[in-house]
Amino acid sequence: MDFLPWHEKHWEAVKRSWERDRLPHALLLEGPQGLGKSLFARRIAGLVLGIEEIETEAGRTHPDLSLVTVPEDKKQISVGQIRELCGNLAMTSHASGYKVVIIDPADRMNIHAANSLLKTLEEPTRDTILILVRSRLDTLPATIASRCQRLRFATPTEDVAVDWLREQDPARDWRPLLQVAAGAPLAARTAAASGLDQMDERLREDLVEIAAGRRDPVKVAAEWAKIDPATSLPWLNGVVVSLIRQQAGGSSESLKSLQNLNQVLPLDLLFRYLDEVQSALRRLDGALNLQMSLESLLIPWANRLRDI
Repeated sequence: MDFLPWHEKHWEAVKRSWERDRLPHALLLEGPQGLGKSLFARRIAGLVLGIEEIETEAGRTHPDLSLVTVPEDKKQISVGQIRELCGNLAMTSHASGYKVVIIDPADRMNIHAANSLLKTLEEPTRDTILILVRSRLDTLPATIASRCQRLRFATPTEDVAVDWLREQDPARDWRPLLQVAAGAPLAARTAAASGLDQMDERLREDLVEIAAGRRDPVKVAAEWAKIDPATSLPWLNGVVVSLIRQQAGGSSESLKSLQNLNQVLPLDLLFRYLDEVQSALRRLDGALNLQMSLESLLIPWANRLRDI
């Protein structure tokens, strides 16, 4: 199973809790996409069940591990899936030990599914560990989140991410891909496999050209709408976060092309703009008119964010 260096702090804490018989019955793993939270959930399952590999060669999981996710032909985890899960938890484990449940992504449960899970969280089955994974912080009812111990995964520093990525491919320039992936190393690796190396440079140039009055933000928005929003919006979020960090005294090799622009962007406007970007990200799986959202996010660059 992949070892990810930015997991180490949480992993040591989970191991200590398990060894002391203090691992809570419900864990909520949360943080941006592309940080390996799903891998961490499986690593916990392996620890609890005492096995190295969660899946067999035939693709079957351990009989005491239940994986709940969105069916291929659906957009949400349904109440039927959760009711079936709760019924299975009432049965004795195959190995007469613990049972582990991974719900991933938990933020895709519909409201009825979440309500169905609530009773299990309130009255947990003996020797059962529930692990919920989410990438968006506002998408679970508070009644669910409050009954879980939360492990928050943060994006690693650029140097840590680059060092890990260079172990995968030493010859590749990973910094532009990290920017495309908003700093998430696994998402950067996926972007590399998809051939998105040049997208970072193109999108930066678009922002600079809009701010200089040389490009129409509405036309640029139409071009960006053809890019997978799961790539373009997180990229924009990552750029704004990096600009804020740079103004706060940090540095980033990957921001050199935007350095002059950052010198004329007030920090308070960057924070307000970041709120707008993250609001669009929260609507990514729901009612998001991508073209209109991109227009509303790119037009302010024509006036250096003073329209926010």
